[in-house]
Amino acid sequence: MPSVSDLVDPAFRLFTVADVTARYLALIFLVIGIIGFFTTKANSRRSIRYRGMMFGAAAALVAILGMHAFYDLIAFIMSGTGFLPSGWPYGASGTSGLLPIAQAASGMLSYLGLACFSLGAALWAGGSRYGRTSTRGYRGVTWGLVMIGVSMGGTLFSAIAGIYGL
Repeated sequence: MPSVSDLVDPAFRLFTVADVTARYLALIFLVIGIIGFFTTKANSRRSIRYRGMMFGAAAALVAILGMHAFYDLIAFIMSGTGFLPSGWPYGASGTSGLLPIAQAASGMLSYLGLACFSLGAALWAGGSRYGRTSTRGYRGVTWGLVMIGVSMGGTLFSAIAGIYGL
């Protein structure tokens, strides 16, 4: 059976690619929104669309950076004090039973959820109100948040299992 880190590493690589892509997409949409907003003063419908793209891209960047800061804060709080075993949450040594499976599932879901959330936020910002891109972005944000929530549950399960020796 592969180790926990063998299962989590591909998801982390996918997350890295998706995160960089989402940040650049959001920056591109922000620049397009700013340029379009200031150049289309005569057409009010276009001006409103570009204003929405500008604010949506800024909100996507804030959400992406905020989600990363939240995850870093949680990791620091849980592992920075020596409360949990070394290598937690993805690869505590000397464990058996359900704990490695929970750690691997939690690690994969957290990285896949962050990737879906990041790309979804960027696509949601760039799409029109009821367009296909906006709908797919909304679904990406929703699925990303669901995966992150399930990952947090798996993280809590692994922490409780590590404390009580399950």
